[in-house]
Order: sequence, then structure tokens, then C-alpha cells
Amino acid sequence: MSVNIKKNNIDELFLNLTENPVGMENKDFRLQLSTIYQLFEDEFEDAFVGKNTPLRNTNMYLLENGDFFVTPTNNFDFYAKSKGSLFRFRSEIKEIDVDGNKQDLIGYVIKQDIIFDYFASFNEILNFEDGTPTFNYLNRFAYTVIKIVEKLHFIPVVKQTENLFQIKYEIYKNSKDVTNAINSIKSAIPADFITNEDKYGFNKLLASFLNYIIFKFLHIKATKFKDAKAAVYFIKDASNKRFFRGNDLALAISEWLDEIYIGKYNILPEFEILKLTDDEYQLKINVKNTHTGEKHRIEDIYAETVHFENYTNQEIVDLIEKQLTYVARYYPELEEFFDEDHQFELNMNLNEVYKIIAQISYYLQKASIDVILPEGIDNIITPRASINARVKASRMSELRDIITSNGASATALNDLFDFSYTIAIGDDKLSVEEYEALTKNAQGLIKYKDHYVLIDKEENAKLIEKVKNPKITDKNKMEILHAALSSQMDDYDFDYDEAFANILKDLTKTEDVPPPESLKGVLRPYQERGFKWLHTNIKKGFGCCMADDMGLGKTIQVISFILKQKETGALKQPALVVCPTTLLGNWVKEIKHFAPAIKTSVYHGIERQLDTKADVIITTYAILRIDIEQIKKQKWSMMIIDEAQNIKNPDTSQTQAVKQIKADTKIAMTGTPVENKLTELWSIFDFINRGYLGSIRDFQKSYAIPIEKFKQSNRAEKLRLAISPFILRRLKTDKSIITDLPDKVVLNEYCYLTKTQAALYQSVLDNLMSDISKLNGINRRGMIFKLITALKQICNHPYQYLKSGDISKDVSGKAEQLVSITKQILENDEKTLIFTQYKEMGNILSTILNDELGVNPLFFHGSLNRTQREDLIKDFQENKDSNVMILSLKAGGTGLNLTAATNVIHYDLWWNPAVEDQATDRTYRIGQDKNVMVHRFITLGTFEEKIDEMINNKKDLANVAVFEGEKIITELSDEEIYKIFSLGV
Repeated sequence: MSVNIKKNNIDELFLNLTENPVGMENKDFRLQLSTIYQLFEDEFEDAFVGKNTPLRNTNMYLLENGDFFVTPTNNFDFYAKSKGSLFRFRSEIKEIDVDGNKQDLIGYVIKQDIIFDYFASFNEILNFEDGTPTFNYLNRFAYTVIKIVEKLHFIPVVKQTENLFQIKYEIYKNSKDVTNAINSIKSAIPADFITNEDKYGFNKLLASFLNYIIFKFLHIKATKFKDAKAAVYFIKDASNKRFFRGNDLALAISEWLDEIYIGKYNILPEFEILKLTDDEYQLKINVKNTHTGEKHRIEDIYAETVHFENYTNQEIVDLIEKQLTYVARYYPELEEFFDEDHQFELNMNLNEVYKIIAQISYYLQKASIDVILPEGIDNIITPRASINARVKASRMSELRDIITSNGASATALNDLFDFSYTIAIGDDKLSVEEYEALTKNAQGLIKYKDHYVLIDKEENAKLIEKVKNPKITDKNKMEILHAALSSQMDDYDFDYDEAFANILKDLTKTEDVPPPESLKGVLRPYQERGFKWLHTNIKKGFGCCMADDMGLGKTIQVISFILKQKETGALKQPALVVCPTTLLGNWVKEIKHFAPAIKTSVYHGIERQLDTKADVIITTYAILRIDIEQIKKQKWSMMIIDEAQNIKNPDTSQTQAVKQIKADTKIAMTGTPVENKLTELWSIFDFINRGYLGSIRDFQKSYAIPIEKFKQSNRAEKLRLAISPFILRRLKTDKSIITDLPDKVVLNEYCYLTKTQAALYQSVLDNLMSDISKLNGINRRGMIFKLITALKQICNHPYQYLKSGDISKDVSGKAEQLVSITKQILENDEKTLIFTQYKEMGNILSTILNDELGVNPLFFHGSLNRTQREDLIKDFQENKDSNVMILSLKAGGTGLNLTAATNVIHYDLWWNPAVEDQATDRTYRIGQDKNVMVHRFITLGTFEEKIDEMINNKKDLANVAVFEGEKIITELSDEEIYKIFSLGV
């Protein structure tokens, strides 16, 4: 039995966390807390593993004070002596409920830390057949909690008693994996294990063991925090009894820690405001599961008349009350919900509705709490200052030069435009005098024509002052463009005349430039349009985001642009390509295939050298972060980042390293420009066109909060218009794309061996080649077949060959590539088939995909009976949640109709195009109305790459059966075999 939990992301965990609590600015709270988590990530695994004698026939009962009653005592005595203990435990008689009957048992009362230590030492679930139920349970319980800690699913909280407080840790239940793991051990409690549930039950045991493990580990590592000011609050002494004094201090730290988890739960409250009359409203609270879409009234949760899947009602109540307590700090009226009689509604007038909409919206947004407003109020208007700009006739050519130049200096706009100022309410433009008459003595929500208008006295005074005494700051090219395209400038609505509109039209017009002459291949029509778009924008000094759907050929479009730059002499310095490790091989192969005229160098590995004479230098995000000082010294003609979602978090060291590099041109490539939050888009634009979307705070104020929290479609449209010239996003489902695409697109996905794989590959190759050289005839052929199988398995995953060890994606280049591609497929709401020749590899892939992506793939293999096979096919074809099916090639290669899939992944190749096509045809056949993307995994530098090249280069091999293909290899000389199977660069 295993516990599959995906590791928590430290960067995302601390994304919203400020440096220090209020009033403690000279400390280093965030740094020390993140250091603690990094320590757990790096050193916690197996920290407590030791050799202990299993107490198989020993029962352990949890007492009402948290200690354990151990009986019989003989095995425990032996265990204590094995640890060098000279202490003699005193036997006691306890009345214990056994199988429903009270029995007097003789045993020891043992402190919980001794029992905790004992069970923490096992790094596996033993599940002995002769183990007592309580022994097997505590073994499983401890293993599960340790895995939760190892995967970083814990958060610090303040526990206060009067004027004293402690920092304790709780399990962070924002993962279905974690919730399932906890529910699993809770449901498995042996009947007689807990002697008094009311005084000391499962929840207290869980909290005690969690904190014991965390604090013991921190105590062991305490010397690492010797000089840290803030660490003292998070690291207890060995007895775990250190308290701190001060109500204000406790509140400051508690509010600061709230920032870790607020807004990140799957279970969230939702505010719904109901309209009773024109001035009578009512606040109700819903509870929703963001993963499943389930939603219920909070009163039904308390009454236990409804339930959420995988959660107990008490767990839901705990999560919701934690979040509502946070909001109640800023909206005290909410405390009525916590009265003993649980008042589940709050009556309010229009101004109290205004308070929720305006005054606490920031805190609701931070907590990811949506507000549903009644019809009529759901599109509240706020007055806006408005500018109308007319280009001065004498400055028309100057404005055109500014917009089309590569300069970054600011220009005084009053020299270019004549401005007039009004106040806008909806589509109406009012003079200052008209507006002042309308809003005199107004506060809160007022009715204007058919709209509700939000008036705040303080903000209203600022608005009037802004129009009476406008202050327009100087703007550079990017800022002028953003203002024009988004119709927004310095918090003013920005309208302009036809003359300026014509300048913008010329700017965004794509030039008709031919593809590079030396390109080896033909661009599809939509790819040629993408190439021209890139060329035009970059020629005019803009960075670009190529955001085409996966499989549409972002890479070849960018390579075509690089090649064109080389042909025209514009590539005066090297181009830097930064990508995930899994894509290094793809870039090398794609450039070699389509643009062999481009000299390419890979900057990776232990002995890496920066070859500045190359046209293109390819490296990874990790290497860039490590070697940032060296790389940023080099002059770059352009910088291209692939899988640009890797810089979605602007605070990470990786993102900051990427943005330190100076280049004349910047291109971002991503199939998912926004995964979770709009600030991810800001971070990408901050890379390609710095300053265009303002600072991150400006962006949040102007776009992120209005769009994400208040669903303001007009703001979303402004953002779309602002970014549209610089981001190209086409989907496979677009009508203009479907006609350009062949029905089946075959993509070679090149992977590198990891260090573990490379060492194992070389060792096995050397050993078996030594054996082959000593044999002849049938014995030699048999040994060659053994070599082929072994190296195939190593290329797949070391675990498949070794049958033990690390089963994660991190030790296999193919597995890393699989997770990356499958993640994109699932994000596009598509389905995929994954073919492998080996059933055991299918099991490994199933585990990896579950660990990394939280999916449970269907697995179609030869051991299934007919009914099971039919059920799997039906599930995949008809169930929208069944997105991934793994198939062993022999079982699933023929006779199946799986047209629900639009992607096929060949994890290991059969060396026979006919067999490969038969497998692909499970989805690419009659009834398939979508384009199919076929991904072929090939490990670079290995026999897989060489055999694939042989098949492609020698047409006579194309139809050779796989057995015959392997047979041909067996007839080669030792030298020829070694040449094929040896590792290349």
C-alpha cells in the first residue's frame, strides 16, 4: 500500500505572504519560514528511519490523556533493551473494551513520544499478517502523516490561551490527495483502539503526531537557525512547551500567517446578496467546492442535510469558519453568523451592500470569496474621469515617429494632443458642473437612469479634482500604445480622434515578408501568418508572446524567424533559448531538421561552455538561474523562453533571473499564458514588453481584481484589446486552423536520459557487450535480445529495469516529458491514449501521473477479461472525467475504437511503422471529427534515436516486422552493435 500525495509548491504557498507581520518589520519572518520549508523539502525524507523490531503481537490502546497502554509487555521489554534503555516500566491493570467486552489487561502506560518515535522509524507500511490491528494501524497512521509532512502539506497557526500563545502546525487540507489520505486512516481505526473519543480521539492524535514529528525534525536542525531573529517563533524546544506572551503580538503573527492559506482552499464560502425591496437586502452564505462545482447553503451544512464528497460536515464547518473569521476582522457584522443560534442570514440596506462591494472587496478578493449580486446591482457603475485627445496637426508626423521607433524615452503629451475632460457615467459624458449637481450630498449607491452608481465621498472629491486640475504624466511609446489600445490612461478613460486611430492601424498591420529561403520545409498557411506577425512586431520594436495551442508548431514559427534574421544579417549577436530540460532535445532536433544553416550550441551539463560564436545557444531555466551572472554579461540579439508559464510567478528567483537578461528582442512561447491568475499574464508581458501593463499593483487594480473578483466584462475587453497586438493565440478548433492542418499531426518528442539513466545505461551496455563478445550462435542472439530489452526499459524508467528504487518522474527523461505533455492536454480539456509495450511500464506511468497530476488513468492490458475491456472503452468514450487511458501495445494495438481521444502518445516505440500506425488508428479512424496529435517519445543519444533514423532513412525497413528488425540487429558484428547502442552526445 502506498500514499500518493503530490508535493506542495513552496513558491505558491508563500506567494501572498508579506515579509513580516505588522509591527515586526525588522525581523525576517518570511525568509525564516520559507527556509524551514526548504529544509523539509531537502532533508526530511527518511530523517527518522531506523531498524526496530516489529511489536507484532502487541496491542496499543490510546488513553484519554494521549498516552498509550501497551499489552502484553514481553516484546516491548525486548524493544526497550535493544535501544539501551535501563528503565524498568511498571505494570498496571487497565479495564479495556475488547470486542465489546470490558477486560482487565496487564500492560505498560507508555508516553506518546516513545510510541511516536517507534512508529516514525518505519519508512513503509508493513501490514504484517500476524500483526495486531493496533500495530498495523499505527504503522499506517504514522507513515501517512510523515508522507504528508514530506510533501509539505502543513501550515503554522497561532494557538492562544489568554495572554500566552504558541505556534503549532496543522495539516493543510487543500489537496484531494491529502483529504483522501486523512479520511483513509480515519476510517481504518480499529474498533477498540481509542478508549475515550471525547477526551482524546483521532483529531488530537493526528495533531499531536504531526507536531511531534515537525518539531523533532526542527530540533535536530536547530543549529541552522542559530542567528535567525524570527525562527524562534517556529522552532520549539525539545519538550514542545515554549510559549510567547502578548495579545497584540499573537494577533499580528496570526493575521500574517493567514496570508499563507487564505484564498487557497478548495472549499470556499460565497457571499450571495438577495434583493427583498429597493432598500432591503439580505446576505446569505453558500459553500462551494471549486474542484467539483458542488454548492450548498451554509445552514444545510450545519444541519447535515447535505454532504460534500470526500469531506465530513465537520471538516467543511472548520474550513469555512476559519475563512469567515478572517473576513470578520474587517467586516465585524459577520460575527452574527458565529452566534450560538447560528443566524444564517444578515439583513442590510443599500449602503451596507455598498460596504461589501467597496470597503472590504480587497479582503474578499484575497480570500477568493466571490460575491453574487442581485439583478440591477450586479453591474454597478462607478463614475470615471474621461479624456478626449485630438492630435495637433503640426505634430502628426512626430507622433508617428514616436510610435514606430525603438526608443524608450518619455514624451510630453500636451505637446502632441489637445485634451478635453469630462466625467463618464456609463456611456454618458457629464461636465464637472453637471456631475457636481448630481452627486451633491450623495454617499453609497445611488440610482442614475437605469443604473446603480457607486459614490464614495472621499473618492468623489478626488475624481472632481482630477478633472478640474488634470495631471497627465509624460509617456513613452509603450505607455502611449497601452493607453490607446486599452482606452485607459492615468486612471482616465481615453478616447482619441481618427488621425491617431489611423496611426495605430498602420502600426498593427502585418507586413508581407517571405519565409527564409534556406528553410527546409514548408510552413502551413497559419504558420506563415505567425511568422509574418513575429517579423512585423519585432521589426517595430515589440516583444511577442506566441501562444498557439499545443501541436500547432510554435517552435518552427520561431525558428523561421531566427533563420530570417540570420539571412538578412540582423542576427548580430547569438539568440538565447531558455526551455525546460525536457525540451532541450526538441529544440536541437527541430533546428537541425528545419534550419541546418543555424549554428546551435547547448549550454548544459557539468562541463558546459558558452559558445558565443553560435547563432543560437539553448539552455534551461535551472542553468540560467545558476549561471545568471555569466549569462547576463553576454550581449544577446534575442531571448526566447519556451513554456513561458515557468515565469508566471514574478517573485521566484527563476523569474527574476530570466528578467535580468538584456536582449534586443524578447519572445515568450506558451500554450497556457494564463493557468490560474491574470498576474501570470502580467509576468509574461513584463518580460516581453516591460512596463506595457504597468506595475503589478497597477495591473491588479486595473484588471486582475475587477475581472477575477467582480467579473467586469468591460475590463476584460479592455485587457483583450490592450494585449491583442502582442499575443498570438490560435486553437486547433479554430475554423481557420482546421482547414490548414492535416488530419493527423505526428510530433517527435525528444528526451534526454537523466544522470541516473545514463549511468545505468552505460553500465548495462558494458556488462552485456562483454558477455556478447564471448558467445556465438543462438546464445549470442539471445544475449543481444536481452540487451535490447534492458536498454529499452532503462530509457523508459530505471524502476522498470531495476524493479526497485525511485518511481518518480525525476529519474526518467521520458516520464518528465510525459507529465509535461499530459498536463497540457488536460488543461486543454482533451483526452489522450498512452501506448507502451510493457504492462509493468503501464503500472509505473499510472503511479507517476497520479502522483504528479492527480489523475487515475484507465489501464487497458492483456490481463483484463472481455467485460472489463468493454467497460473501460465505454468509460473512456463517454465519461468526460476519464481523460487518460494507458494501453499495452499488444492488448490495445488493434480492434478498438477510441475516437474520444485527440492525442496519442507512444511512450516506447515498436520500431515498426505499421504497428505504430495500427495503435494510432485506435483514435484516428472513421468517426473522428477532430485533428489527432501523435507524440512519439525518442531518447536522444541512445539506440532509440539511431534506430528511428535508420527506419526513416531506409524505406526498405519501413515494413519490416519488429521481430525481423531485431533479428537484423542480431546479425551485426560486435563493433556495429556497440556503435548503435553506445551513448552519443
